[in-house]
This record gives sequence, C-alpha cells and structure tokens, in this order.
Amino acid sequence: MISNTTTPQVPNTSLLSESEKLASVAGDQLDHAVQGAHHAIDRFADSAVPKVRRLAETGDAWTSSLRSTVREQPLMAVAAALALGALLGRITR
Repeated sequence: MISNTTTPQVPNTSLLSESEKLASVAGDQLDHAVQGAHHAIDRFADSAVPKVRRLAETGDAWTSSLRSTVREQPLMAVAAALALGALLGRITR
C-alpha cells in the first residue's frame, strides 16, 4: 500500500462571499475525510486478507478430516446426524 501524506491545498477565497467560502472549506474538509476513510478501509482490508485465508485453510482441513471420518465409519456418521437432527428438532419446538 502506498501512503499519500500530502497536505490539502487551501484555495484563495478572498474574492468569494462568506457562504461560498464556507462551502469551499466544507468541501475541502469532506474530501479530506473521505480520503482518510478510504485509507483506513484499505489498511483494514490489507490486515484482514491473511486472516481470511487462514480461516479458509482451517475450514478446508476440517472438511477433509470430516470426510475421512465419514468414509471410515459411515454408520456412526449417520447415527450422529440423526442424533443431532433429533436434538435440534427438540430445541426448535
């Protein structure tokens, strides 16, 4: 990520009316706030990517482990699924 640390330029407002000056300053401040929010979101996204990848890898490992367990003991897997279904059925009544 490239950091842009330039200071915003303040336009010459000496020939504008007060309301035009305020609108100009408010617009500049809004632009500055939007840029700051954009940079914060970029930093958050950059820090979240490795965590999401690690979570996906963990999910893949669990899925693979569960598949091998079901292949090795299919009757136990069916019994566990029935028991879990019955338990959830009792809870949701």
